[in-house]
Amino acid sequence: MLIEIFSFAVLGGGFVVQLFLRRFGAGPSTQLPSTKLGAGRTSKAYRIFKYLFWISVAFIFTYYFYLVYAQYIAWRDGGSFTQLLVPPHQSIAYVFGYHFTRFGLYYLVSLAVALLLLVLASRLNIKFKRRFFEDEEPYLGALAVFILGNPAWGYVWIYYIITLLLMASLVTSYQLLITKENRRFSLYWLWLPVAILVIITKMA
Repeated sequence: MLIEIFSFAVLGGGFVVQLFLRRFGAGPSTQLPSTKLGAGRTSKAYRIFKYLFWISVAFIFTYYFYLVYAQYIAWRDGGSFTQLLVPPHQSIAYVFGYHFTRFGLYYLVSLAVALLLLVLASRLNIKFKRRFFEDEEPYLGALAVFILGNPAWGYVWIYYIITLLLMASLVTSYQLLITKENRRFSLYWLWLPVAILVIITKMA
């Protein structure tokens, strides 16, 4: 339950920060394209969501170590049978592995996907002079993907990415074919709200 609360707090709080920065003119940027991430008016938003992403990663994996420690104590003090599952009768790796397959692995996979998204989007942004994303958007997407790694939700980040791609494709097609508008569809205000909606749908 703690992880679910943390996830909603991070995603919801992150979206509130987006709105706050928008209200006070810190994002998204309206300046000329830059080849340096974090440049110009979006630098504050870039730093905030960069820190939020890494703080979230640190929190999740700290919680994993807490689970391992709590499990060790529970088995050590649980009687003669469960004592066989911890040192000196069993390697401590067994305790780590017990929660790794049930918790850590899911977040490790979502972290790998989040970092891949972060690197690709950031490099694409630099190469095309911020044509596709605001400076902080790669971190918004990476944050959402990582948070969605909760094992209780399975690999729901897959549906999240598919949903965003479908929305971007449909709106872009509508703009090009129906309204004849030749401008990019921004995902800026969708990264975090869509993640929240995906979680709510999964939990319903």
